[in-house]
Amino acid sequence: MNISLRSIPQRTPPPELRSVLRVMASQERQRRLVRQSLRTWLRHFWTRADLFLHHAMRATALPAAGGLCAAVFLFMMFVVPVYPLLAHADDVLDVPTMLSTEGSLKAMGVLSLGDQDVVVDVCVDGQGRMTDYAIVTGAAILAQKEVRRRLENTLLFSEFTPATSFGQPTSSHVRLWFHASQIEVKG
Repeated sequence: MNISLRSIPQRTPPPELRSVLRVMASQERQRRLVRQSLRTWLRHFWTRADLFLHHAMRATALPAAGGLCAAVFLFMMFVVPVYPLLAHADDVLDVPTMLSTEGSLKAMGVLSLGDQDVVVDVCVDGQGRMTDYAIVTGAAILAQKEVRRRLENTLLFSEFTPATSFGQPTSSHVRLWFHASQIEVKG
């Protein structure tokens, strides 16, 4: 039983076997490609896209972040400080609120100072009492002691409504105009 392989006669395949085997291999490859082509194509596409995005993002992440920070910084530096200057001073109106009120005159006795006009600034404390006064105009008529004393007594016994700030009484100034026939009051 000791036969060597070289002694066995060599068999030659039929000539059409080679082409038949090639056709069968080609058909099997085509069948496998059709079944796995979508999965293979998606896997290949995902691998390429992941590689591209990884390298592209790594290369552009730092410059993009720097550009965004620079744009925000420039916006804050140039637009924000200029924005209030765009409004015209005539367009801005101060809307009065009841958060603060001016002092006013509640009641005053009769006072006759003659036929000249006199303007007096009266300082009123938070309780509505006069604390001080200053003669703005008409000092010549008040140079007389008796007229000055009548003005001081009238102011001392006058009742004032104190000014308020956020509902709390506070000290203020009230301007009184004594005309020859009437009295005008401004806070």
